[in-house]
Amino acid sequence: MRDLTHCPVCGSDRIHHDFAARTTRKIDERIWQVDRCEACTHRFMNPQPSWDELATYYSENYSPYDPGTGNDDEIVAEAQRTGELRHIKIAPGEKLLDVGCGGGSFLRIAARLGAVVEGVEPSPVAAERCRSAGLEVFTGTLEQFAETHPERRFDILTANHVLEHVPDPVATLSVMKGRLSPGGRIWIAVPNADCYFCQTIRDVWHSTDLPYHLMQFSPKSLRVACERAGLDIRSLSTYSLPSAVGSSIRQLLRYGYRVPYRLTSRVGLIDSYFAPRLARRLDAESRGEAILVTAHD
Repeated sequence: MRDLTHCPVCGSDRIHHDFAARTTRKIDERIWQVDRCEACTHRFMNPQPSWDELATYYSENYSPYDPGTGNDDEIVAEAQRTGELRHIKIAPGEKLLDVGCGGGSFLRIAARLGAVVEGVEPSPVAAERCRSAGLEVFTGTLEQFAETHPERRFDILTANHVLEHVPDPVATLSVMKGRLSPGGRIWIAVPNADCYFCQTIRDVWHSTDLPYHLMQFSPKSLRVACERAGLDIRSLSTYSLPSAVGSSIRQLLRYGYRVPYRLTSRVGLIDSYFAPRLARRLDAESRGEAILVTAHD
């Protein structure tokens, strides 16, 4: 464990204890501490556990390591219809590096859309699953990839719900910037710690997700992180997946209003009516569940 005396995003020493909580995944009863920066509104685990201390949490059953091969044809068809995959426009022939590629589902679809794809993944289990599917994936961190392949450049670098897991997000963004080809772009998605649900039920919101998420970004702190890494933000918005909003509504009812589990576990009006409408409203107000950023060198 490493005690942090300054904010890992903006470097300010104006930090204070914000809350303490257990993991929402019901793995153990350990309590984790979260601090908040008064300067940039960023929240972060403090003391910060090392990768070795967290290794047992990232087991082979960790959901992002699932290759998820069930509906590739549907996803490809939808991407061809909309011109976007995971909110990203991908032109045939573009070189794409997915940082923290997990089980490789995004890479697999991007390849079918014509991109020349590679991945970086610190988990040996997930990386091997990618390679078993014919994908080129480096086992290790982005920093290790950059040291091993200093000449490699890409048109697109993506980090989908990855930056919240890294101990030094500004350094990671700086390395991503250094991997860009001229005119290239970076796409980032992280949970929004300023979203309505996090502000309301905080530690039991599903995307607080301690101890997996070392960082808890707000739109302000993500913008600061990108700027300190020398990136030019071209777009910043929020996006709320209706199914995730449905889960958040259930958590709010259970923990905020003490509604019994049996009354909130049924699929019904929450999923079919309230969640899609609330998702659109929150995103219109830039208070949605995830922050999406496109940045350039």
